[in-house]
Amino acid sequence: MTLSEMIKLARRRSDDLVEDYRISKAEYFDFANEAQDEACRRSRLILDSTTAAICQIALVSGTATYDLDDRVLFVRRVKLSTITPVLARVSRKTLDVGAPDWETETGQPRGYVPDMEDGVLRPYPTPDASYTAKLTVVRMPLVSMTDGDEEPEIRSRHHRMLVEWMLYRAYSKEDSEIYSPKKASECLAMFESEFGRRSTAQDESWIEREHGYETDEGVY
Repeated sequence: MTLSEMIKLARRRSDDLVEDYRISKAEYFDFANEAQDEACRRSRLILDSTTAAICQIALVSGTATYDLDDRVLFVRRVKLSTITPVLARVSRKTLDVGAPDWETETGQPRGYVPDMEDGVLRPYPTPDASYTAKLTVVRMPLVSMTDGDEEPEIRSRHHRMLVEWMLYRAYSKEDSEIYSPKKASECLAMFESEFGRRSTAQDESWIEREHGYETDEGVY
């Protein structure tokens, strides 16, 4: 569905079909982008291995840490472009016990350490040459929708349920003509039946630091 089609559906569902609309086009644009962001955080919908700006990082000799794109929720896999083995996901706690001087070690990276600093990739050991790290990540949408002809980045089978969030936000507006806590609650419940409950920043940070060290990747 295009953004315009989603807005038309929301207006039809809320009986808001006559100008001057109770919910403006600009408001619905904001609500639709919020809906997609919420869906991605709740359901981890976008798995990406190919977007170069997000999934490729140039490693430099002697540089220990590399900023991840802000749209990255979780790093699922790291591989050097010229090396066959996938880099192991290694806990700081494990390295502190088994290789106490690991922070000063240099060489061809064999792993990466997710629980030293948020929002960065830390190869282990620190690279001794130039490499390209290729990532598989769970991420947020690349861009916000700003035109009615655009479609959400998530798969089309999920588009209709995004309208439930748009209506939840519309019915939550403190306007005597549309405000309805009961309808807002019903729409939010429908949205959450599809995409789940909201992730907290605390949960996401903990999952990224603590999950995925075994073969079973867990929930991240």
